Amino acid sequence: MNNITLVICAYNCEKYIEETLSCIINQTFQNFDLLIINDCSTDTTIQLIHEFFKKNPRHYDILTLVENEGIANARQVGLQEAKTKYLLFVDSDDLPHPTLIEKQFTKIISDEHIMAVSSWSQFIDLQGKRIRGGLFVGSVTKGEFLSLASKEKLVFLPVQTLFNRETALKVGGYRLDGFPLGNVRYRDFCEDLDLWTRMSDLYKEEKYIITIPEVLYSYRKSNTGLSSNAVSMSLKMKYVKQNLKLRRKDQKELTFSNFLKSVSEEELDDIRKSAKAGYYLRNGFFLLKEYKILKGIYYLLKAITMNPKQFYQKIKANSGILK
Repeated sequence: MNNITLVICAYNCEKYIEETLSCIINQTFQNFDLLIINDCSTDTTIQLIHEFFKKNPRHYDILTLVENEGIANARQVGLQEAKTKYLLFVDSDDLPHPTLIEKQFTKIISDEHIMAVSSWSQFIDLQGKRIRGGLFVGSVTKGEFLSLASKEKLVFLPVQTLFNRETALKVGGYRLDGFPLGNVRYRDFCEDLDLWTRMSDLYKEEKYIITIPEVLYSYRKSNTGLSSNAVSMSLKMKYVKQNLKLRRKDQKELTFSNFLKSVSEEELDDIRKSAKAGYYLRNGFFLLKEYKILKGIYYLLKAITMNPKQFYQKIKANSGILK
């Protein structure tokens, strides 16, 4: 019996799914179950998956959901349906490097106190070409994690994090309830941040999460403009932080609906300003990449002026310069 389930949540990913599956079957470690959650795709995604495995025989299971309910629900289904000790999600348009599973699995079984193992990521564009930046986040030592967890810090990790399934279920899995109805599906924003941060409560039992400081994953990134998503993500992060503080005081958590009612207009204005600074920062780097130097520098200066702390945090997490 395998110890790992690799889960791909697939929704209308016909452009990229075959490239992702090629990376899966080329992993140096193959002793894992492969579960694909079909979140009601309306394109040729599922047909392409079947055709791929006819040409590249490997056992896999596809679970088709009754209706499209978003990534948080799909991940929770994967968490509940898997039967193995460990779980790993790979996004349907990303490219795991050949030794990803082998290195993360070797690390997680080296110490029973490790709840999860992650790694660094590099960014690729929609055509799969390497672009500047990546996700260089996560504690690289046990001591670093325990220190940060004890200080009530949020735990930011990329998708390719191998984690103990029972531990994730113990802290509640992916949060689905308590969100308002409407056009914004708040539960799909920072759903993994919420889970990792709740798992961090177990630091008191010497449990910890560690990151391998090596690029083992390519994350596909598009250059998107300013949208309500940035504001929604900021609200969700603020919610996760508030519940973290409440749990550490042994107080009852808030539902997101109740949290949203408590956010003042002044706080919303600050969040909108932060989102705008993020827009200038993100697009400033893309403009520099396109050799639009003056406009790129102008955008970066606006980002620094509007939110210098955010600029530093993004440089640290996404450039690799300060690692």
